[in-house]
Amino acid sequence: MNLKDKLKTLDKVLNEGASINFPGDPEFYPNTIRWSEYAAPRPGAVINVATESDVQKTVQWAIHNDVEFLAQTGGHGWTTSWNLGDSGILINLRGLNNVDVNLKEGYAIIEAGALVSEAINAAYAAKAHIVVGNCNSVGACAALLGGGFSRVQANYSMSIDNVISLRLVTAKGDVITVSSTENAELLWGLKGAGHNFGIVTAAKVNAFPQINDGIHWESTMIFLPDHIEEVTQTINDLDMGEGMAIHYAFTGLPPFGFPAVMLELWYAGTPSDAQKAFAPILNLRPIYQHSSPTPYNEINALLDRGEYKGGQKPTWSVALEKLDPAAARELWKHYLDFRLHHPSAKDSVVMFECYAFGKVRQVPDESTAFPWRALNFHVCGSLLYSDPKIDEAANVWGQEFRQILREASGMRENKVYVNYATGNEPIEEKYGYDENRLKRLRDLKTLWDPDGRFSHYHPIH
Repeated sequence: MNLKDKLKTLDKVLNEGASINFPGDPEFYPNTIRWSEYAAPRPGAVINVATESDVQKTVQWAIHNDVEFLAQTGGHGWTTSWNLGDSGILINLRGLNNVDVNLKEGYAIIEAGALVSEAINAAYAAKAHIVVGNCNSVGACAALLGGGFSRVQANYSMSIDNVISLRLVTAKGDVITVSSTENAELLWGLKGAGHNFGIVTAAKVNAFPQINDGIHWESTMIFLPDHIEEVTQTINDLDMGEGMAIHYAFTGLPPFGFPAVMLELWYAGTPSDAQKAFAPILNLRPIYQHSSPTPYNEINALLDRGEYKGGQKPTWSVALEKLDPAAARELWKHYLDFRLHHPSAKDSVVMFECYAFGKVRQVPDESTAFPWRALNFHVCGSLLYSDPKIDEAANVWGQEFRQILREASGMRENKVYVNYATGNEPIEEKYGYDENRLKRLRDLKTLWDPDGRFSHYHPIH
């Protein structure tokens, strides 16, 4: 029996509002297309769920029929570990997109299909802040499961540190609540390695009163390449306190993709406080600078340009204690070299993500599965192009990108934030080198997913 015929039994039990798409259906492509098509999953059908019950029934059906499945919200995550083919199904969670913010009680409930933009808009409307990701088109709950970096982590720590409870569909098809009082050991694993244990259908998280009436500050600065070492060292030396976040990028400026060195500064607070906090950077000599008050619900807008779906976007990343100015210069040359040989890759970017980790380090390291609280910088190299024939050259570039950073880091061990991992790294690089941590994760995997149903995205093995 083919997959389409098998799915007739599932279709009969799904709730009103749910649907199933197959290749050739008008809805199939928009419901499966990902941010990057590089090594992307290629499902044979899409189950567009409308309720938590639909997720549960779909998982139960897939287990009974021995059909592989993968859950997706924004379709933004990248990895070479995808192994879903046309005999498997994609569970599209976008129909579960409600966000309920109760500032009086100090929490928000984010359903699994809600994007970061939808979560932030709901919080802004409620005069609240919540800790979600930095890219509007990413699934808010999905990004949380790896740790959840955020511009506002300077004030509240990472996303995982603000989880109150999670609703989870398990590998047995059960629906459970996971919290500090129910399935507490599983909660530990979900906070940093959560993609391995089930499908989160909703997250209850902390909500905070907004800062400065919801008006933040941001500044865009563009520098000549001559200043790379100076900019890098200034960021390295900066005291990243509450309210602060920086994106430092080698990127192509629209509309023609002219290579540029760009800084984006964010501050949760007033312009005067922001200028004091970022004074060492603001005293540098950019060729362009624009600063402005920005509503909380627009703080991610500057990254929207790179969030279009489709095309090849292989990405490599390294987590670091400090930045090396000489390595930044070498990366700039490496970046320009690839663009010179592959002009269609003009939208490619090298991004140095620089967040404040003071609040993050106040949370005990052993309290979650997230392993890298001691690290300060996360550097990503994303090559954006459309021709798969460039893939081989891109892979060579990516390996060299990582090597440049690793050799300059002075760190004994290679480390990467799991949400930014390429997929070919050893498990220790993603989940930590501590043997006790890895044993706990493997024990949880054996207990909650012994058959490896949830092993598409950076699996624990």
